[in-house]
Amino acid sequence: MRRAYSPRMALLFDSLCAAALFIAAILAWEAAEKMPAAARLNLRFAALMLTGFSAARTFPNATLALDAALLTSSLATAASVLVLSFPRRAPFWISSLILLAAFAAGLLAALRTLPALALGYQAGAAAMLFAWSLPRLGENAYAAFLTILAAASLLFAAMTVMNGSLGAAMLFYATFLLLVTRASQTTVANRRRRGCLLVSGEHA
Repeated sequence: MRRAYSPRMALLFDSLCAAALFIAAILAWEAAEKMPAAARLNLRFAALMLTGFSAARTFPNATLALDAALLTSSLATAASVLVLSFPRRAPFWISSLILLAAFAAGLLAALRTLPALALGYQAGAAAMLFAWSLPRLGENAYAAFLTILAAASLLFAAMTVMNGSLGAAMLFYATFLLLVTRASQTTVANRRRRGCLLVSGEHA
């Protein structure tokens, strides 16, 4: 009896995880409306890529689903790194390098059947976000703490994909996207507040 119901339970779990990721992408898309143009573009691109990830489980072939998940999650990771590291606008060569590296890692992982390439890129991005946030704990502790949590969620998501569980990975990516959204909102708000204080003369 348990074996008869386990595929249905697995399908239900994956469907709920996909729905959670899809909702997180919608929330991130809407939240990007009030952000600067560069941050808005990158965050919406990340949301769009993770929307594609949420649809991966609908593919008839499990290998194709994994390939799509590796590519979309790598590109979403790159866009999220740009959102958090460069809330205004990244230099063109840096943004191009980060996105091209993500695309190459995801594509090669799919074509060569080496998921470790894409997941290694995401683990490296998580380590970079963690290292980037530590010096900023004194400047904006809340945003830095959210970034640390986002880095942890990204790392767990990559590890979960490596284990072949796309459903559980969707939950981690949904958490990652929401944390990135909130951290970027906090960073933008803090920059605007500091700008207002400088203009008003309260900070010399």
